[in-house]
Amino acid sequence: MKHSLLRSISMTATVLSATTLLSGCILDDIPLGTGYAAKYMCSGLWISGLDEDKLKDEFIAPQVKPLPSVWKFEIDENQKTVSVRDIFFGKTYQKTAYYREGLGCTLTQDAPLADLDDQLPGNMTAPNTDYFSAWPHGEADITAYSNDISYNILDDAIDNAFLENNELVKNTLSVAVVHNGQLVAERYAEGVDKSTRLLSWSMAKTISATVTGMLDDRGLLDAELPAPVTQWQGTDKAPITLHNMLQMASGISWNEAPQGDDPDQGYGLFQVEDMAGYYTEQDVEDAPNTVFNYSTGQSNLIAQISQNALGGDLENYYRFVNDELFYPLNINSAVVEFDTVGQPVGGAFHYLTTRDWARLGLLLKNDGNWFGQQIVSADWVRKMLTPSDPNPSYGYQTWLNTNQTFWPELPESSYAFRGFQGQVVMIIPDYDLVIVRTGVTFGGSLNQESSGISALALGAIEALQPL
Repeated sequence: MKHSLLRSISMTATVLSATTLLSGCILDDIPLGTGYAAKYMCSGLWISGLDEDKLKDEFIAPQVKPLPSVWKFEIDENQKTVSVRDIFFGKTYQKTAYYREGLGCTLTQDAPLADLDDQLPGNMTAPNTDYFSAWPHGEADITAYSNDISYNILDDAIDNAFLENNELVKNTLSVAVVHNGQLVAERYAEGVDKSTRLLSWSMAKTISATVTGMLDDRGLLDAELPAPVTQWQGTDKAPITLHNMLQMASGISWNEAPQGDDPDQGYGLFQVEDMAGYYTEQDVEDAPNTVFNYSTGQSNLIAQISQNALGGDLENYYRFVNDELFYPLNINSAVVEFDTVGQPVGGAFHYLTTRDWARLGLLLKNDGNWFGQQIVSADWVRKMLTPSDPNPSYGYQTWLNTNQTFWPELPESSYAFRGFQGQVVMIIPDYDLVIVRTGVTFGGSLNQESSGISALALGAIEALQPL
């Protein structure tokens, strides 16, 4: 009886300790944290090829505190799964991510792996990569240098991009600088190189907008018409257009928060099978085209609409985005990840090399034209770069520098793909520059630039000045 009582007291103390320890992220946040950790580790290992300990300790743990104090990882190299749970509640909050070659990692949300395997496209062979031609046509190392650039100044700017400071943890992974269509500089952190595919976070949104434009060009979608969402027909959401959604102005309620109180972003990425469906179910809060409300869910739905316009299956979207967008740009290793039900994660999970991100930036800088082939119409690119009424610093899933509001030191013509933790593809047409910076930066916010892109861009501009 005495031992039984002691065990009961011990168990109660353990549960109380767990609740106290985890109270910082609330019990509801545990499955968000385990989902984040499993998905990030899975993609980091088998898409990016990064070091397991570095992923866990430096890239994942700081984002999901205090979960690292009580988490348990199970990595199955043969099955290509990563499962994460906490040590107190067993498998109650466990999340498992599953890697599929060519499709990356997907949180299973308890779906059988065989069901996910059934989604695989029949033929996933990519074109051969040209390792001998110079970028952007191939992947040869930089050997030709421009006489128009002071490389000492440019190297100093890149040095500073990798330099850590006391204000935030930068974790810069890569930098690439393109001038006049030529790759003039690139640098990588330890464990990363020109072939490492790196996470987009919200830079994926600009890709989703580009795909939408390609379908609009083909007459498969019309951004000015009500969005073709079956669940919205006959409801107060029926008037919402793709144009509204592309500008983050649908009027639908959403909290772009990864955890805490009402974390729609975290829930919509790490807790549900159907990411786009989660967004479609949210309530209307404002009239369309009146309020800017940044929403990853909105972008996920945009990508689902594109997939539906192509036929509705994972394979339809996979083939289109590769055959019509990536492969023509000599992007042969991009990975677009899909949710459990087989829909593209249009707002977050795309993996491309630094050089490939630069290719996409060059495509937009050249008004959608790739060496004579019009990938997406110049008219659509113009729409992407047109300031929206609710937020002049935002166009179609793309950040703008209207009135030099966002990057005061850079030309007003500057615009960018931007993602969480400091991912940026910056295009500066006035100086014929495309600059890529990736990293895992902790600090900053949606409306605060934490990547250091302004300083890097200013250094690149200074390097172009007459000597």
